[in-house]
Amino acid sequence: MRILITNDDGVHSPALVCLKKRLNNFGSVEIVAPEKEASASSHAITVHQPLRFYSCTLTDGSSGWAVSGTPADCVVLGILKFGMPDLVVSGVNPGANLGDDVTYSGTVGAAMEASLYDISSIAVSLTDFDNPDFEFAADITADLIKRSASFPKPFLLNVNIPPNPNGKMMITRLGRRLWSSNVQERIDPRNKPYYWISGIPSEIYDDNSDIKATNEGYISITPIKLDLTDYEKINALKDLI
Repeated sequence: MRILITNDDGVHSPALVCLKKRLNNFGSVEIVAPEKEASASSHAITVHQPLRFYSCTLTDGSSGWAVSGTPADCVVLGILKFGMPDLVVSGVNPGANLGDDVTYSGTVGAAMEASLYDISSIAVSLTDFDNPDFEFAADITADLIKRSASFPKPFLLNVNIPPNPNGKMMITRLGRRLWSSNVQERIDPRNKPYYWISGIPSEIYDDNSDIKATNEGYISITPIKLDLTDYEKINALKDLI
């Protein structure tokens, strides 16, 4: 098996080497990640400036590849340089990627880019931002890859691992995680305004949602896809247009 690992936290994240060490057992592994943090970059690709692709030293002293762009760019260049992988793993992200947040997530965005090439992909996140256990997340990822031999392919799985999990996996759907609008206007040292977007999420604990599952200690696994068509509206609109 050929595996491409990327993330949105940058090529120097220790999570990358934890994954590589664990996933080496499945075959050849390449790490191609952004040269700096690219959180909340979603599925963006870089089209208005050139991209750089270069060898770098990872946190364990081994070699990886850095890209001066987004997580999705990393998948594109990884395919160009090393050929089509059998699997793309994106993460491990410290902090949840639950519910509506997947539309913002660079971690999930990289997995989405793989899906465009019909490559199976797994986006992995730890809901604990302050004390992320990357080794444990790598073990869960490896276990999931073992199980995936019988999965319908290609698949795109969004995995969220809570702190102190109950040891059980649950297949879930995306929940609702709404962010309050909070834009702060501030003044810089040159007396010019700048703006800082922040907020606090409001979570809805619907049954079978990834949000409820992780809050109950389950490892949430949500299969997702890129087709955003609202099929329920198609016939209604046909009658009106």
